Amino acid sequence: MAEKRSYLDTPAYMAVLATVAFWAAASTGNALPARVLAGVCAVGAAANLVRLLVGRRRGRRTAAEAPAAADG
Repeated sequence: MAEKRSYLDTPAYMAVLATVAFWAAASTGNALPARVLAGVCAVGAAANLVRLLVGRRRGRRTAAEAPAAADG
């Protein structure tokens, strides 16, 4: 049985989190320390999104190659 995934580990959530953090970092209404912290969070969320997407792509590629290797 497949393990139940949290919504926190999905690419859509990471994309929304990165967008909100970049928006907060770019907002001039926030104090400088808050903008810097938001920028750091945005970079972290974007990096995690890339990591998730690369992992999905590798998983799909491995799954697609596995039957072809078994037929070998």
